[in-house]
Amino acid sequence: MKFLFRVIFSVALLVFGIMFLGRSHAEAATLWSVKNDQSQVGFVAKQSGAEVPGVFEHYQAEITFHPEELTDSHIRVEITTESVNTQSGDRDKLIRSDAFFDSAAHPKAIFEASSFEQLSPDSFVAHGSLTMRGVTKKIDLPFQASVEGDELRAQGAAEISRLDYGIGNGQWLDTAVIGEMVRITFAIEGIATK
Repeated sequence: MKFLFRVIFSVALLVFGIMFLGRSHAEAATLWSVKNDQSQVGFVAKQSGAEVPGVFEHYQAEITFHPEELTDSHIRVEITTESVNTQSGDRDKLIRSDAFFDSAAHPKAIFEASSFEQLSPDSFVAHGSLTMRGVTKKIDLPFQASVEGDELRAQGAAEISRLDYGIGNGQWLDTAVIGEMVRITFAIEGIATK
């Protein structure tokens, strides 16, 4: 009888421990809702040696992140390439064309990461992948992030070669006018949803 009681008691403790750990795990992974009106996803390219900034007006971000729970963190951002805005209608039309993004055939650019490295209390690197124009490449994205209560602020940038993704073909393979390297940038604010 005592043996049976010990077995039941041990099983109960095990079940309780699993439930407690599961609940703590779920609470530690913070899901953030991005404040789109206070956030920006964009890039900086070079045209004839001058920097040309651009933004994407439409994107969706799924962010589960906390500096103390990096193993449970995950980021996925889907960008609508048709929504590019460089303050020039002619240039935006060219960027959307099959010479660059080919937005008709490849409407989304996707960044996804589930591996993170902490460099300092507020500096991190997201190890993930970037897909554009049907090409997926590994990418390391350095960023700074801070969590205060239910508020998240983060910003970062990474440089990529547009030619690695087939962006810019034909005459645009020549990097004399449009530079090869493009800096991807983001600055976001989010509010905790759980």
